[in-house]
Amino acid sequence: MGRMLLKQLTVLVVMVCSTAPAVSAEQILIESDKVRITSLDFEADLLRIPLEHRAEVLASKARIAKLLESMLINKTLAVQARSVGIDREPLMGKQIEMAADKLLAQEQISRITKEIKIPNFDARARELYQVDIEKYTVPTKVHASHILVDTKTRTPEEALQRIKQVREQAVGGKKFEELALEYSDDPSVKGNKGDLGFFEEGKMVKPFSDAAFAISAPGDISEPVKTIFGFHIIQLNEKKPKLVRSFEEVKEKIIQGEREKHLNEYRKTLVGGILTDPSLKLNEEAVNQFWTNQKICGRTAGCCLIFYRERLKAVM
Repeated sequence: MGRMLLKQLTVLVVMVCSTAPAVSAEQILIESDKVRITSLDFEADLLRIPLEHRAEVLASKARIAKLLESMLINKTLAVQARSVGIDREPLMGKQIEMAADKLLAQEQISRITKEIKIPNFDARARELYQVDIEKYTVPTKVHASHILVDTKTRTPEEALQRIKQVREQAVGGKKFEELALEYSDDPSVKGNKGDLGFFEEGKMVKPFSDAAFAISAPGDISEPVKTIFGFHIIQLNEKKPKLVRSFEEVKEKIIQGEREKHLNEYRKTLVGGILTDPSLKLNEEAVNQFWTNQKICGRTAGCCLIFYRERLKAVM
């Protein structure tokens, strides 16, 4: 698209932004001798974007212009396709029909679920909190730094002797991060200077994790620790004790989870009613024409009907 049209789109963007998210009257945003894009077209296309991201789109002139540009291209190509009868081809016609069916089905589910009366889950939330309080417990975390001397180019004895010498310097007062930059074989040391940040127990290899969590006071340095990577010394920077989050902190999250479960069960019942409709009939012979594994079955088509029926039950 040329620069002139992009400038025109930018002007249109200002208009759309000033009227978003809804306009009182349908306005023409872009028009050519072939197509017309209106504010209602724009709003409809905007619905494709997840709700949580729409504000970002409307806050950016460039993104709105890109959206309008895409709509213009699609509409123009669609007009060309209709002019040569592509929309009247049997399979294409069915694809268009199925796309509309899918959109309507999604909207039907959305509207039905919005009308559902959601129970009050306050008592249920407290019950779930009390039954599984560990789920709402933040485990103990430590913030540690380390220096690694590996055994790739030296014997275990040489590596152990080297890490002991480094530890002596650290205990003697030399800055741990300076020692890490000078001696550590950890590939990430240049970026983090040996600082591993916070981690929970069990998140590192066991000997390292055990040693890190055994250090009692910030600033203390462990004895050499052997792991599959070589020998380490660990300095504790900070320790955060286990924290049980209060019910008030997690209440809304628990309730939201119960609401979602309630809605999912409703949707499942709704879909189940469709799949178990007593008027439902399966043209087994016709369906089997599309089945590519008929030879594998080695039995009559009757076995396929059992499969289809069992599949219907499985989604219930």
